[in-house]
Amino acid sequence: MRLETAYVRPRQNYCFLALSLRSKALRCAGIAVILSLGAMAAQAQTKTISVTPGVKAVAGAAWYTVAGSCTVSLGIPNYTVTIPPAHGVLSFATSTGVVPFCPAGSPSLPDLVVYYTWTGGASGATSDFFQVIYTDPGTSGELNVTVKLAGPPPDTFKVNYFSNNIPAAPDATLRIDNPGLTYSNLCALIYVFDADQQLSECCGCMETHNGLRTLSVRTNLTSNPLTGVVSTNGVIKIVSSLPGATGCDPTANVTPTANLRAWVTHIGAPVTAAYPITETESSDSTLGASELSALQSQCSFVRILGSGQGTCSCGTGD
Repeated sequence: MRLETAYVRPRQNYCFLALSLRSKALRCAGIAVILSLGAMAAQAQTKTISVTPGVKAVAGAAWYTVAGSCTVSLGIPNYTVTIPPAHGVLSFATSTGVVPFCPAGSPSLPDLVVYYTWTGGASGATSDFFQVIYTDPGTSGELNVTVKLAGPPPDTFKVNYFSNNIPAAPDATLRIDNPGLTYSNLCALIYVFDADQQLSECCGCMETHNGLRTLSVRTNLTSNPLTGVVSTNGVIKIVSSLPGATGCDPTANVTPTANLRAWVTHIGAPVTAAYPITETESSDSTLGASELSALQSQCSFVRILGSGQGTCSCGTGD
């Protein structure tokens, strides 16, 4: 027998099971009760789940059945959220499935499922915790869940730079392509930083598969800075993401998804009267959960404080 969490009401014909019970020899109803727990005795299960922002994840499930039969349900157990999550929301629903200790081929019985969705909260948070108590009339079980924010997948974060963004020099260009890995639209969430590390402008642009979007560094990315001071040199960060409920919103919880490609031209220091121009592909960097949260929070701050200032534009193309 491998018992992770189980509840048996002695001398009665009921067993309450929460989350994961695997046993080939469990018998109740006075036949040969292997487990002997006092009525109302609480058993705790502690687990860790990994989630991505905005994506609903299963945190646990509970069954309330006639002991040992694998065929008769006594209903759905009650629950109480005793410690709510700080950075996410819980939701509950019923579903059907085979009780974990029952053999393959057993009928599906109704269960209670708890879901967790990361919604954000404090900037830089990467973990959460909550506690739920399941009950039936005679027993109770405690579920303690630690939530870890999973890092975004690779190939979702592109970084490049711009230089010599001055009136006397030629304009630089950012080009973005959606090669069509997902064969669906993606968002280019763009964050433009001055060389002094301050977020100057941010915006979200839709990218169709196989489409090419062209943006002017001078006109689209640096002409509307939060402070009113145009950046001469700086960094361009792009998060590749699926569109959210509000489209390509650089301030909202998003689902980073590969695989946008981006290139930027660079204006060098003048040689005699000419400014040399080169072009490089944006580097693929690791997008950490804290970095994504910081980008969104800073962009939201810029939007609120700037009242229109600090928002870049998407140039031409699709």
